[in-house]
Amino acid sequence: MNNLRWIAFLLCLLAPLVAAQNYPTRPVRIVVPTAAGGGIDISARIIAPKLGEIWGQGVVVENRPGAAMAIGVDSVAKAAPDGYTLLVAHDGAIAMNPVIFPNLPHDPQRDLVPISLMVTVPLVVVVHSGVPVNTFPELLAFARANPGKLNHANGGSATQVAVELLNSLAKIRITDVPYKGLAPAMSSVMAGETHLSIPDAGSASAAIRSGKVRALAVTTLKRAKHYPDLPTVADSGVPGYEISTWRGLFAPAGTPANIVAKIGNDVRRVLAMAEVRDRYDALSMEVEWGSGEELGRRVRAETEKWARLVKEAGIKFAQ
Repeated sequence: MNNLRWIAFLLCLLAPLVAAQNYPTRPVRIVVPTAAGGGIDISARIIAPKLGEIWGQGVVVENRPGAAMAIGVDSVAKAAPDGYTLLVAHDGAIAMNPVIFPNLPHDPQRDLVPISLMVTVPLVVVVHSGVPVNTFPELLAFARANPGKLNHANGGSATQVAVELLNSLAKIRITDVPYKGLAPAMSSVMAGETHLSIPDAGSASAAIRSGKVRALAVTTLKRAKHYPDLPTVADSGVPGYEISTWRGLFAPAGTPANIVAKIGNDVRRVLAMAEVRDRYDALSMEVEWGSGEELGRRVRAETEKWARLVKEAGIKFAQ
């Protein structure tokens, strides 16, 4: 009887290892909390087929937009922690939403486990070609002369924080108009339905190439690799302004550590592929793999940073 108990105990210990070695044995779903076509969506769709090739299983990207990305994130936070439901999201959904929306139905740090950092990307201030400004200082002057008359296409929490931080530091008032992701937000600016947006460079690249919007400045402290001719907001009249974004892969809390490690290592393999790096580069995204532990530290640090800045600047968000 004692031998049988010992064998049963060993089998319990070995079961997770066996599961990780065999993972995945069926299709994997990657949830994107925004509409199709935006930077987060594209980030997921670049790696999904490559992971499928490695795993020998289908990897399906599912868009679940709405409620400032909270719907998609919450669906993953409440999914079975078995590695078959994953989330590609950016810092807006993970580090900013808890600051903006105090009554979220989930806590990203408690309910999700970080798997891998994927890419980083600056934000770009873009305006519709019909707006009578050609430089960022001209945009500031126009906004000050016309308080509340400019509207901003909000494609998610990062763009919302970006415009509210600009309003606060520059002492202007640009009206925020929410959309279900950066793809519809950028479409609205291109069509002239809204005047401007502050999207990530990946989501803005096609619109900028189309000529229907003008890029005025980048939001990083230094000029961006893919837009070397654009000045920074900080150097163009708003000292201290800085914001950039990243995309990462997450799973529900409780997902076995060995499955999380396997997924993270396989994502690293995918991000090392030349064709994958070239696709991200063409979209103004810089590949920056980081382990789950590194991503977790980044999430904690940025959540604290945005909470502090929002409090110090006295920023109020429409709920």
